[in-house]
Amino acid sequence: MKRIVLYDASAIERPTREDLHRLARMRLAARRDGCDLVLTGVGRRLRLLLAVTGLAEVFTISPDTTGPDTADGPGACTEPVEGAEGAEDAEDDEGAGTHG
Repeated sequence: MKRIVLYDASAIERPTREDLHRLARMRLAARRDGCDLVLTGVGRRLRLLLAVTGLAEVFTISPDTTGPDTADGPGACTEPVEGAEGAEDAEDDEGAGTHG
């Protein structure tokens, strides 16, 4: 059963190349561990930057609308997966919940 790592990117209000680099490293680390990385809380600016750089085709982006550019973004840590902050594991199985 493949694991899914959820990453809350809602704290990335003004994305930089360092943010893109961090996300790319996180995706690579997840892939190496046999997991899929799913970005949640992706705001309008980050979506645009991912699209312009072609990375929107590489990342799985949750269709939620709770990013920093929307009315109610929750804010979260933007540390890499290794720090385990802002990232949660979820089973890729129907009815499976999110694990911390």
